[in-house]
Amino acid sequence: RERRPEQIVQKQFAVMLKAAGAVSRLRTALSSTVRQLCYVSNRERSIKESNAFAGGGDAAPMGQGMLVDRVVPVVNRSLVEVGKLTLPGLIYDQPLRKDIVHRVVVWQRANWRQGSVKVKTRAEVRGGGRKPWPQKGTGRARAGSIRSPLFRGGGKAHGPRPKDWSQSLNSKIRRLGLRIGVSSKLSAGQMTIVDNLNVFESESPKTRELVSFLDQFGHDRTSFLLIDDATNISWDDYEPYDKVTGVRKSHWQWRANTVRSIKKKDEVTCPDFFKLQRSARNLKKRVKVLPPEGLNVYDLLAFDRLIMTPRAVEAVTYRLMHPPPRFF
Repeated sequence: RERRPEQIVQKQFAVMLKAAGAVSRLRTALSSTVRQLCYVSNRERSIKESNAFAGGGDAAPMGQGMLVDRVVPVVNRSLVEVGKLTLPGLIYDQPLRKDIVHRVVVWQRANWRQGSVKVKTRAEVRGGGRKPWPQKGTGRARAGSIRSPLFRGGGKAHGPRPKDWSQSLNSKIRRLGLRIGVSSKLSAGQMTIVDNLNVFESESPKTRELVSFLDQFGHDRTSFLLIDDATNISWDDYEPYDKVTGVRKSHWQWRANTVRSIKKKDEVTCPDFFKLQRSARNLKKRVKVLPPEGLNVYDLLAFDRLIMTPRAVEAVTYRLMHPPPRFF
């Protein structure tokens, strides 16, 4: 039986669609394979260069965006190296994306706006209930109320009203912005890991002792962002399953639930952190102390140097490695 022309065209079109799908799948598989090969080669190259650099060779550290693990020194409060720490490249070696950073900063600043400003209209201002003068015969412009926007003490026309300025942004974009921020600080040499931020010799917090520690980094106009763990939670106590619901939780979800319960009880589990906060209170905009939960892109851009402790690095790593917390 002979086929009609439209049947032949339909069959040819189906064959073309099938071939196009196969080509698309092949292209996706090839791009994924190439990406994996590039990641493996960059990782091997980073290991060789870090070994050569640690052994006194002439190799220099790689630039930002290679997605390779970074080995950074850990110093004490005298800035003497006391050890090394390996940072995962998927978090601390992200390529620079100015568009992502801009989106996150715009989202942050929009959510900070209160939106509570309000002025009174002519209907809300007190007074002005009667007509100030007759419509005709006075030679003056006609007026119906002394609370018109044309009068002193009158209402405001088209003034600001309460408004919700908050925006929504995907959690993946937020975490990517943080990864880019810490990667930029590390690549620029503006990130320092200190074994302990307890730089006080006296029992009470002293701003003078904190300033003497920060002055070792150079210019007195340099601003510092200090990140330390305020809860002193041990990751060895991690419980992968919730006791009540039995739902599996990541490290960061478990930590977020624990921190939430501590805040409800108002327990002070890390007095050194609060001592550090009190000592930095008089330094105004030069120093800011935050827990790992408070690290954000805006502060990473606003402050010149980032100083973290190993336990804060571990908490930030878990935070950027796992999805946002869910409270069960």
